[in-house]
Amino acid sequence: MTRTAILALSAVAAASALAAAPAFAHHAFNMYDNAKYTTINGTVKTWTWKNPHAMIDFVSANPDGTMVNWSVECSSPNIIGRKGWSEESIKVGDKMAITLHPMKDGSLYGLMVKVTTPRGETLKDKD
Repeated sequence: MTRTAILALSAVAAASALAAAPAFAHHAFNMYDNAKYTTINGTVKTWTWKNPHAMIDFVSANPDGTMVNWSVECSSPNIIGRKGWSEESIKVGDKMAITLHPMKDGSLYGLMVKVTTPRGETLKDKD
């Protein structure tokens, strides 16, 4: 293989790698049942305000009284910040109602739609 051919192949490989990087930098939301809305009352265990997604972990009671742990994925702080959220919007220990799109596989994980804080404020993520 000539030096020119090696340089050309190297350039193509580098360009392909750079073009592919955004493809694995983010995931799709097809694991959520976006046609279904579930509202759960719970108590916040953790509230994480950082990229790539803000996250809420909370505890909720099943109908039989057993306690379960949920995780809820929010949009990035930049996106929800423009909708009125801040790092201070949610506090550990807050009791609130969270509306989410649940996982299709039934696991206790969801995509945030809106939350009603103990102060009566409704914060939306998805419209």
